[in-house]
Amino acid sequence: MRILAIALAPAFALALPTPGWAQVRNAADASSAQTQEVGDERGDFAQAEDYFANGANTQALAAFQRFLKLYPSSKLASQAQTRIAEIQLALGRPTKAFDAYQTLITRYPDTANFDAAVAQQILIANKYLNARELKILGLSILPGAERAQEMFEKILKNAPQSKHAPISQFNLGLAFERQNRTSEARQAYQAVLDNHPHSSVADDALYQIAYIHMVTGLSGRSQDLSSLVLAKETFEDFLQQFPDSPKVAQARDNLKTIGDRESGDLMTIARYYDWTKNYRAAAIYYNDIIRRQPNTENAEIARARIQVLRSDQGDDALRVGAERAESGEKAALRRRLQAQVETSALSDYSGPPRRDLIPDELPIARPPRLRTGVRDVQPIPAVEPALPNE
Repeated sequence: MRILAIALAPAFALALPTPGWAQVRNAADASSAQTQEVGDERGDFAQAEDYFANGANTQALAAFQRFLKLYPSSKLASQAQTRIAEIQLALGRPTKAFDAYQTLITRYPDTANFDAAVAQQILIANKYLNARELKILGLSILPGAERAQEMFEKILKNAPQSKHAPISQFNLGLAFERQNRTSEARQAYQAVLDNHPHSSVADDALYQIAYIHMVTGLSGRSQDLSSLVLAKETFEDFLQQFPDSPKVAQARDNLKTIGDRESGDLMTIARYYDWTKNYRAAAIYYNDIIRRQPNTENAEIARARIQVLRSDQGDDALRVGAERAESGEKAALRRRLQAQVETSALSDYSGPPRRDLIPDELPIARPPRLRTGVRDVQPIPAVEPALPNE
């Protein structure tokens, strides 16, 4: 029996359950996962950097995101967030890259990459600013200028006094302008002049303000000439304040365009009054052309037409208001009376007193006699009407 038991022992041992390889592997994986969960801060960052250096952007992105999840307070956290933004940009995801830089700026404001992050945000926003519209799967979802506007507003909120603030403020004006929101655009450009008057884009901001006024005036949406007048004044200020700007020549061309349009509009009004024989009103607008745009072709036409009207109608027909002279006997009488009064004012005048200088043509105005006596102030008897006949 003992021999049998010994002989059966190996067979029985083979039949007993032994630890399977699956269990061993699961235990090893669990141990590895636990070790990985604890991890090594510098080792994990180095691994993510290795992925990034070798161009494995997808793996690098996941590794850096995992790093921030495990070590949110690490000294390397801001660098990891910077890498995430760079990878998103490399993968062709500008909106996610912008948001990643936004997270870097707001979560780690003391990062050494602050200015570089703001600069990258501006570059991303500029891409949207220059795009007509944004598309996903071929469908337009948002105008590029509107998205750029939102981005520049965030940039200015993040860093209102940074070295990139003037260009961000100016580009915000461009974003509004491309949405035809001219009022907001002018305000954005004016903010450049108010907050950053010595910046490199101050001249561009003033130019754009003048340009907006000009476009409004030339488009016909304006009910009068006020927009063109504002454009002219602003372009003149631009030339005075920034004589060395590269846009000086363009500003002068715009002034010529404004002058031609302004004088053309005034000429249309003047000719209308001329055609309706309202020569006094026509002369007013002809003179306005000469005053506003003295060096234009329309000004020469206006001068010539005024000479013709003076020759045909006389100066008196073109005068207005108190400047219009009397005619005939009344004008002659006024001149004689003025001459007499001026003569009596001379130091060597020896004629009759000035009170006697009343021309024959004028009636002598006698003051009414005042009632001074008791009878003069008696009540006047009422005049009774005649009784009706029966």
